[in-house]
Amino acid sequence: MTFKIEDRHGYTDVAPQFLGLDGGALSITGTAFNDNGLLLTNLFWTQRAENGAWTLQVGQIDVTDFVDIYGLVSPYSGFQNLSFNTNPTINTPNQGIGIAGGIKLSENFYAVASVADANADPSDPSLDVFSDGNLFKSFEIGYTSGFDRIYFDNVHLTLWHAEAADDGSRAEDYGAVFSAAWFVDNKWMPFFRAGASKGTAALYDRSVSAGLGYYGRNTDLAGLGLNWAEARNIDGDQFTLEAFYRFSISPGLQITPSLQFISNPLLNPNQDSITLFSLRTRIVF
Repeated sequence: MTFKIEDRHGYTDVAPQFLGLDGGALSITGTAFNDNGLLLTNLFWTQRAENGAWTLQVGQIDVTDFVDIYGLVSPYSGFQNLSFNTNPTINTPNQGIGIAGGIKLSENFYAVASVADANADPSDPSLDVFSDGNLFKSFEIGYTSGFDRIYFDNVHLTLWHAEAADDGSRAEDYGAVFSAAWFVDNKWMPFFRAGASKGTAALYDRSVSAGLGYYGRNTDLAGLGLNWAEARNIDGDQFTLEAFYRFSISPGLQITPSLQFISNPLLNPNQDSITLFSLRTRIVF
């Protein structure tokens, strides 16, 4: 059994997650750093085959834990802009009731699928999901050099579909994403990620990201990423650059200064660019 309870609070008028939107950019600039309060983000049972051939999870799940992931996906230790986390062309739901499973197809190929509550609200967990029929579904097939390196050496294609909400608050959406990342010499991680969707509810209609991660001394990590995106019913192309360096002060303390530069903010055509500086601290007990 796995469980996680979070309590998120903002200490400024605008939480880091929404600084881009506040400045006129169609961009989530601080993924997970919001003011959502008390949340039940995980409460699920995991069942695995003895030989590791398959895994099943049932309960309160977070689909971003397994949909379109790669080695630099974590907003707590890697990039902070959503353009370099879970693909922003995917209309991923909040944490809620769902079923997810993975299976090894061969020594190098795997498949992952999920069905989850598209209307989930982790601040008010509900079991009334499958009777409503408002579901998020995903299917992924991928290749890895070995299952002990699935988060580091990974190439995959993900298909997803989100049903329309019964109350009309969300239209049907679907799309596909591709991701390729490889850990070279256990130091360099180049990546290329692209996605396209119907674009009715996802942040972007189309998106392409590319970049590089470099693991330095101890567990230091440098990252550089560039994203191009366009959104439905908004003219223009938005470009996002993020650069960071994660200093590992001790095994339990990391400090990460970062820079985000957003060119041609889609929500404010009168502004040429937005620049954000941040300092993230992570303490692990």
